[in-house]
Amino acid sequence: SEELKVLPMTPRPVAKSPYVDEATNAALPSSGPGDALLPELETLVAQSGFEFPANVDATIARREVARGVYKRLASRLPDETWKKPAADVIVAAKPVVDRELVRQVWNGIYRYVGLGSIRLRDQGIDLVEVGADKSPAGRWTVASGNAKLIDFNDQGKPAARLEYDLSSNSAVKLVGEFDAPFDLKQLKNVRLDFRADDTWHDMRLTVEHDGRRYIARRANSLANFDWATLTWQHASAADNSTQLRTWIVLEDKGASDVTTPNKLRLTLDFDRVSQSTAWANKAKLNYIRVNEQIPFWRYVRVSVFLVIANIVLVAIGSSLAAYAFARIVFPGRDFLFIVMLATMMIPAQVTMIPSFLVWKSVGGYNTLSPLWVGAFFGNAFFIFMLRQFMAGIPRDLEDAARIDGCGFLRIYWHVIVPLIKPSLAAIAVMSFIGTWNDFMGPLIYIADQRLYPLAFGLYAFSIQVSNNPALSMAGSVLMTLPIILIFFAAQRYFIQGVTLTGMKG
Repeated sequence: SEELKVLPMTPRPVAKSPYVDEATNAALPSSGPGDALLPELETLVAQSGFEFPANVDATIARREVARGVYKRLASRLPDETWKKPAADVIVAAKPVVDRELVRQVWNGIYRYVGLGSIRLRDQGIDLVEVGADKSPAGRWTVASGNAKLIDFNDQGKPAARLEYDLSSNSAVKLVGEFDAPFDLKQLKNVRLDFRADDTWHDMRLTVEHDGRRYIARRANSLANFDWATLTWQHASAADNSTQLRTWIVLEDKGASDVTTPNKLRLTLDFDRVSQSTAWANKAKLNYIRVNEQIPFWRYVRVSVFLVIANIVLVAIGSSLAAYAFARIVFPGRDFLFIVMLATMMIPAQVTMIPSFLVWKSVGGYNTLSPLWVGAFFGNAFFIFMLRQFMAGIPRDLEDAARIDGCGFLRIYWHVIVPLIKPSLAAIAVMSFIGTWNDFMGPLIYIADQRLYPLAFGLYAFSIQVSNNPALSMAGSVLMTLPIILIFFAAQRYFIQGVTLTGMKG
């Protein structure tokens, strides 16, 4: 079995690429003879017939591939084989360690920057490839920095491998000029098939056409090592829509010398980052993606509105009802109080459909009204808690205020409310948590994604990204953080509101 990893892998912003990732197979399985088997496995790797690229150290390559083969064999060979001496393990491994296995392991540890096809999309639906008449390496020119481009095939797919050295010059610039088959004033986005080398360095695209220069709003980190399609898009109304945004916005940064019609210049700037910056890039990557791919702040604004409305209304409604039950004598008061407490025993599922039908009949469906208007009628538990708190307040204070000419509302506002602030604070904290985390309410009443609060918006986002655990967890952290901060900031008032029972006369 492999060692359980709790902490994320340390990013390695190496200066030279391509390179062999020595961290992937650093920990060997606990079964078997361990390091004693590696020299023999290196020999089998050398005999497999697989040729390593000339731009890597063959000794390091064989050593790391042997470690990777060891891990593959641990899951392929029977457990009884690993209990035998190393020589017997090698005999069993020989038929398994072939050229294909070595190639698979090598592809898992060989890191390089790959550049593939370049496609343009206009404002319609047309998607065209540019530079197809050139080789992948011929589409780009190294304008500055220590780098070169080499054509190669990645599993039958033509691409260019960027070999760079950022040791002395911390930046590399690639420039490509292309002729577009349509008017570039109609250009919507640029797409590039790209493979990063897991160095977490920064890469930023600049697009120039029709005398204007557009720069990507943020840099791409050279994270991970799989082929992907990167998309940069001109600013548009879609940037503020509710659709899943998988592009980086291009911002207009002034004039350009590219004025020839249908002429396009693309510039890729690679900048070396430090170890601390690489950690920062890794830590914030998924949070940036969550913030960019969904209308995160729209969801936050909706949630903040609902939180404020519910806190204010439930505090007013519950405290007024509690004041009536605790301080005003009227016929049937105790009976009505018992009826109110009895409503706490009714499951929410029982009233869910009737409530929906009521709100729909008054035009509240697909609006935020059902999520906050009802708070003014109070909450049975909050009314009970405030009533018990108010019952402990000496009546002498109320009598003195009445002698001074105060009516019920003035007594409530100037005498009772200042004394129940701890309980109101507790109610505010509990209302905040309940409203902020409310999922069932928006699910029942909201159909327009523009009205989604954060809890329901993140659920919709997780469905859109096929429950990607990294993005889902990043969104969950962003949603949970305000609750943690609010609770720690208000815990003193929360504890007081729950434990105190009022003043004793």
